[in-house]
Amino acid sequence: MTKINRSKAREGSNNEANANQNVCALMVATALNVQNEVRYLHVIGDLKRAISSKHSLRSVKSMVKSDTVGGARKKLDGQNGATAYMVWVDGHVLLLGADGATIVDTDPRQRDRRKIKGIWGVYSK
Repeated sequence: MTKINRSKAREGSNNEANANQNVCALMVATALNVQNEVRYLHVIGDLKRAISSKHSLRSVKSMVKSDTVGGARKKLDGQNGATAYMVWVDGHVLLLGADGATIVDTDPRQRDRRKIKGIWGVYSK
């Protein structure tokens, strides 16, 4: 696992109120009520750790079988029991509902062709 340089992450943070947390990760964490579970929310590992404190998290990338966010939305139907889906794209994270509708996206798009780096189902524990 790659060691995170926290001082550089704090310098590059887009959150003026709290440099320990990036805005998009904080908004996803807040929507799932896990914003106070960890100190840092800079990288995907921080957010996964926060979410895992209250929810189960499981990769569903092979189930979705789509390279873009727009394509993934069409394939999400909540049939696998997920309450939401956390989607990681380059430099950003967003939260989709069980039906693929946007819950949190601080950088919304009309036609979402962002390449998915990872997608996880969020389940109740």
